[in-house]
Amino acid sequence: MYFKILWSQAKQKWQVTLLLFLAMTALVTLYVYLQNTSQFSSRSMALAMKAMGHNMILLPKEADPLAVYLCTDGQDPFSEESTCALATHPDLSSKYYVSVLQKRLTLSGLDIVLTGIEPVLRGDETAEKSHPIPSVPSNHARLGFAVGKGLKLDEGDQISILGEPFAVAEILPERGDLEDYRVYVSLKDCQRMLGLEGKIHVIWAFMCLGHGGTIQELEARQRKLLEEYTPALRHISKMDIATGRYTARLTTEKSLFYLLALVFSVTVLVIVVTGLQEVTERRRELGIFIALGATTGYVVLLYLGKMLIIAVAAALAGFYAGSELAVGFTSQFLVSNTQPVSILYERLPVVLLLTCAAALGAMLPPIIQLVRTDPNQTLNAE
Repeated sequence: MYFKILWSQAKQKWQVTLLLFLAMTALVTLYVYLQNTSQFSSRSMALAMKAMGHNMILLPKEADPLAVYLCTDGQDPFSEESTCALATHPDLSSKYYVSVLQKRLTLSGLDIVLTGIEPVLRGDETAEKSHPIPSVPSNHARLGFAVGKGLKLDEGDQISILGEPFAVAEILPERGDLEDYRVYVSLKDCQRMLGLEGKIHVIWAFMCLGHGGTIQELEARQRKLLEEYTPALRHISKMDIATGRYTARLTTEKSLFYLLALVFSVTVLVIVVTGLQEVTERRRELGIFIALGATTGYVVLLYLGKMLIIAVAAALAGFYAGSELAVGFTSQFLVSNTQPVSILYERLPVVLLLTCAAALGAMLPPIIQLVRTDPNQTLNAE
């Protein structure tokens, strides 16, 4: 009987039912679309920023950053175990660590920077967010653009460094900076040639400033943790890259939040006004229900039940509509190495819960009016 009455009421006022369904569906569609596109875009932005290179270096406390930057003999070597120690702390904002040993050399009249590298995985790096600096196989070399051009070398050629032969594995694209003059080899090969087994000059890292505070707060937290975990080292952050990503994400999130808040307010207002109007128009029906023995609570459940059914239907329709729009629009411009953009089914329960909660909250004023209505006066007036 309960559901039969619900169907009868919804059918009798089908225009109102359709209006409520469309209003909530539009809200859920926008919510899902904005939330998904924000996540997809943020992930794409993170990958694009990572491709720009490391934004943090770690050095011994007394090391001269200029000596490290210029790769001079004034660099202070320290243990490569420091990088492995950092990688054991997943609570740090930094990741993608690289142990680096470097020295300026003259090769066939060309100044180069011999660079031994060894990426150290943190343990939570996925295939999508792989290490931005790949390792170099032993007895192979990766040449900067200026080195390859100056020495007239191509991939597959041989290059002799400090009397040892190396196969050219790759010629890097031109960048117009020091990277063009680097010759990357494996860290072990470089340590052996320079007689610095187990030593490095600098640790390159990428600091991923996530959610949970301002960029200043996140940087202060990172500094505090590094002081605790690696007291012998200091870190220097390139805040221009980090600030750019943080500002872009904050701008996107704020603009989407206010847009969603505006649409949410309009939708709630539609539900409230429609509910108040329906309660007013159904006073005679309410009096008849009470006269037939129905309690006020039963009548209230009729209104809430109808609204919950509409909310669930709108949540399902809006979830799929918003997800499909997010996938269809964002997959065309995201960076190519991101994971496939798809419907996030794990968010469906949250969407259902939020939609039902919003619908029931918006029905509170009409329910209050319903409870305060005296059915006896309505029947006497009739």
